[in-house]
Amino acid sequence: MQPGMDRKRLLLVDDDIDMLRNMAIMLSLEGYYVMTASSGVAASVLLSEHDFDVVITDLRMPIVDGYEIVRRTKAMRPTSSIIVTSRYLDDETRDWIHSNQLVGLEKPYNVHQLSAMLRNLTESV
Repeated sequence: MQPGMDRKRLLLVDDDIDMLRNMAIMLSLEGYYVMTASSGVAASVLLSEHDFDVVITDLRMPIVDGYEIVRRTKAMRPTSSIIVTSRYLDDETRDWIHSNQLVGLEKPYNVHQLSAMLRNLTESV
């Protein structure tokens, strides 16, 4: 990506440090500006300090979970798109995702799946 071009800003939130690091590297190589948080608490701080085009958060994390990150994102950054991830996308969770107009991605996922979702979301951002 050439200097000066507008890079889409992502916040990637997951308590799986290895996955977080790998996805951040891969998405950075695709031209995104990626910030990471390994907890909901850290994500809340970043949300209060930075604008993001897309927030990608795991739903199940200790203390401040992804459901709370979604609520805080909608309150603090209403124009941000949100992708939620989880190993357990049961019917109730899928209904919650749909009713909140979110995008859901079941784990394990790969960077190609996430990239395709990001392209769809950021084309209109």
